[in-house]
Amino acid sequence: MKKKITIDIIILIAILIFVNLISISVFKRFDLSRGKIYSLSSSSKTAVKELDDRLIIKAYFSKNMPGEYADSRRFVQDILSEYQAYSQGNLKFEFLDPADEQELKKEAQQNGIMPVSMRVIQDDKLEIREVYMGLVFHYQDKIESLPMIKNTQGLEYDVTGKIKKITATGLKKIAIFDPDEKNKFATIIQFLSESYEISKIDLTRPVENDIDALIIAGVEDSLEMSQLVNIDQYLMQDGNIILFQDRIVTDIQQQSATPINSNLFRLLNTFGITIKPNLIIDAQCGQVTVQQQRGMFRMQTPVSYPFFPVINNVNKDNILVKNLDYMQLIFASEIDTTNIGEDISFEPLLYTSENSSEVTMPQLDISYYPFLNIDLKKVLIDEPKVVAGIYRGTFVSNFMDHTKEENAVGSTEFGKILLVSDSDFIKDGAGAGVPGNRDFVLNAVDYMVSEGTLIEIRSRETQFNPLKEIKPGARKLVRWVNILFPSLLLILFGILHYRKELKRRKQIGELYE
Repeated sequence: MKKKITIDIIILIAILIFVNLISISVFKRFDLSRGKIYSLSSSSKTAVKELDDRLIIKAYFSKNMPGEYADSRRFVQDILSEYQAYSQGNLKFEFLDPADEQELKKEAQQNGIMPVSMRVIQDDKLEIREVYMGLVFHYQDKIESLPMIKNTQGLEYDVTGKIKKITATGLKKIAIFDPDEKNKFATIIQFLSESYEISKIDLTRPVENDIDALIIAGVEDSLEMSQLVNIDQYLMQDGNIILFQDRIVTDIQQQSATPINSNLFRLLNTFGITIKPNLIIDAQCGQVTVQQQRGMFRMQTPVSYPFFPVINNVNKDNILVKNLDYMQLIFASEIDTTNIGEDISFEPLLYTSENSSEVTMPQLDISYYPFLNIDLKKVLIDEPKVVAGIYRGTFVSNFMDHTKEENAVGSTEFGKILLVSDSDFIKDGAGAGVPGNRDFVLNAVDYMVSEGTLIEIRSRETQFNPLKEIKPGARKLVRWVNILFPSLLLILFGILHYRKELKRRKQIGELYE
């Protein structure tokens, strides 16, 4: 018997050793979370598998972290371990604590990792503690850094983005045309510059051939003929245009709205692209703060404002938007899809909700008064409106007689125009502050220049999960179920327990009779 037990123990130990040897070369993680946010996407795995040289990641993390950031170190270590496992030996990482070593402090700061002062309550005392929470990437002679990791949300995107950037032989180029030149898109430009080479152009000269995408945003006046020609010719050379364009210019302070009369719309119309001169209103909307009289006092009150549609109705068949849950439009117009040419296809991307409508010419009233104290879902009953989409196909030039370029092109079969009928969507102080808007822009650029690797990663961690609204009768039913069900469950448990106790007593009584 003892011999058999000994043999079983030896076999068990052998199996454990064998499994551990296999685990050294085979890595597998089972992630049951929604969107699998605790494991790497296939894009990240591909990015590290394609490394052709050693990549070193130095994680400067303080060991004695404040409570709210204590899990960050563990999360970072777990995700870096997974990157390392899929890198086929080309990615290594190490954790360093610069707290007590001056050389490490100096090294971290030289690489852009600065200490952050945090207030910590310990032993009933308030302390100011300096902590390090950053990553530095070393590849060949290049260095990239993530200076501060306060939030682990989106960390995979940041890490993979840095890996792609530091290993790239040359960044793709994006040109931005801002007609006002007031630097209204600084936030979006900052995010794009992490992955692309960004330049601003005025379109008075032809767009360079190496520009992978052209962003045009917020045209409110007519353009010069040379600018129209250069837009046209960039498209004819298989260019990718991303257009954020209003049809109505508004002033919410003055409560005024005026149609934009620009020759850009005439150019777009020749391609079958039409933005209606209206303003969309939607029951699913954001809010504005207004002053209202309450007795003797004037108070700031948030009011639903249907001119600020909240978008979560997207084309689930397109990778660009299928994982985006929340976007915010500001005074958007409807895209007319009835006049598209036969040789051009249109794929809608964003829609308003099923409770939409429009404000049309000539009276463009943007006041909030008509929508006070009413159920917007009962009065806004139109079908969803299209507010963003992609045009593809054969585009024919309208300016062959106006260009002096010897290499002018008369048509293209591979042009692409992505249109969003709202330029506030990406402006600082407006839509650029909405994470979903930012993710849409980054996805749009990636999609248009065929850099789809990061689209899969971005927005994997859902930020907006609104509860489905139910009818008033159903709400009452749910409320009463919540009230009565626990009590009924307790009563049922008591009855069953009582019957079990009676049965036990009866059995005991029978034993002693």
